[in-house]
Amino acid sequence: MIRRIVYIFLALALTMVSNTAGSQPYDLIIPDESSPDELTRELRNLQSVERDLAIEKLTREPTRLDAYLELGDLRLAQGKLQEAQRFYEMALEMSPKNLRANQGLVMVHYHLGEFNLARNRIEEVHKSYPLSDHMRDSLETYKRHLQDEAQLGLFIREDDRGLSEVVSSIDGSFPSSHYRKLTARYRFENWLHKDNGAEINTVLYSGTFNYKADENTRLMLTYAPEKFTGGDAINGYDIQGIAGTDNLKLALKKAKSTFKDNFFTLQNRLSEQTTGLSLFGDLHRRTRIVQSITMSDISDGNSKQRYDSELIHCIFRNNAPFLTTTIRFYKGTYETQYYADGNLMNYWAPSDFNTTELELAWERSVGASWWWGIDASLMSSSYRFGGEEEISDSGAGAFVHLSYRLANGGLYASIGDRLHDYFRERKLEVYGNFSF
Repeated sequence: MIRRIVYIFLALALTMVSNTAGSQPYDLIIPDESSPDELTRELRNLQSVERDLAIEKLTREPTRLDAYLELGDLRLAQGKLQEAQRFYEMALEMSPKNLRANQGLVMVHYHLGEFNLARNRIEEVHKSYPLSDHMRDSLETYKRHLQDEAQLGLFIREDDRGLSEVVSSIDGSFPSSHYRKLTARYRFENWLHKDNGAEINTVLYSGTFNYKADENTRLMLTYAPEKFTGGDAINGYDIQGIAGTDNLKLALKKAKSTFKDNFFTLQNRLSEQTTGLSLFGDLHRRTRIVQSITMSDISDGNSKQRYDSELIHCIFRNNAPFLTTTIRFYKGTYETQYYADGNLMNYWAPSDFNTTELELAWERSVGASWWWGIDASLMSSSYRFGGEEEISDSGAGAFVHLSYRLANGGLYASIGDRLHDYFRERKLEVYGNFSF
């Protein structure tokens, strides 16, 4: 069924190529705003040189308002938020409806984590000034972090081993209006696993508290119990912490979850406890490197390790992201491949697994609200089953995705086929989100 949908989806996407407009920023895996930006550094240096001139303007009555605004912008760029707030408020005392000062205070409250104050300030801006389309688009980026958001989703996956999964989900994200920098997220997932006529149903509930101390420090705590039909349950959890500098960060993770390698591991209610460490940073403002080590203990006594290296580079055209290139290398191993009686384990247990993958992600807009993109990948891997001869495999894959932006939300759909480890898989995803 999904294979037929893939062909239809690709055909629709190709008919849109001739009507596409300028390039649409592809923001899924581009290095984020914390990446070092040489142009920004140059501009900040120039602003520092002009600081004395700005201070001098304070002595001249006709330009005092402009000086307050310039000093507020400078302190905001330097990250001195309290000083920036003081200058913007001084400017508002002279001109209560000044747009530049109000926008500056929105950014100050946002970076301080005072989401309720930022939201109120945005509403004041709306009352005083009719927003242009460009300004409305800019504010929407920040309002998504200030408003409650809900999401409905459907995910269908099947592979050539015979295993298929259907997942429906409801997700809600709620920034705190009382405790700044804290966001709560609640999620419900219903899983249906099928394999050669047999079925297993599980229901997963999760609650996450995300504390963002600053742009470089974050702590996330998740409790996620998963219940099986018949009453069995696996009490999953996830603890993650991120800390570092603007261009180098360290992430630590400790988690427990259901081991969903195949139908056998689900039937036997196997779980895995994972410990992970990732080091990532920016080699350039458009290039990021990631190195990760993951170790897992499976509840049947086995264990596995995985090592990942990833290099991400974004190519720009006309000052906008155009093509994102990702190169991945990873190696996985299981400690045990055989049961005590000498038989090979019922789930895939390679003595070694090595993969190299190249992925290209490209996206274009169609008018103001529609955009579409293609993620193409090429993978080459080698592995063993127990002590048997090494097997080599390679293959290409592609996913097509469409997005539509609404006034208070959006719609997203993705479908495609790719090589995954030692088997091929097909996936369909449909999501809709809205803010309130």
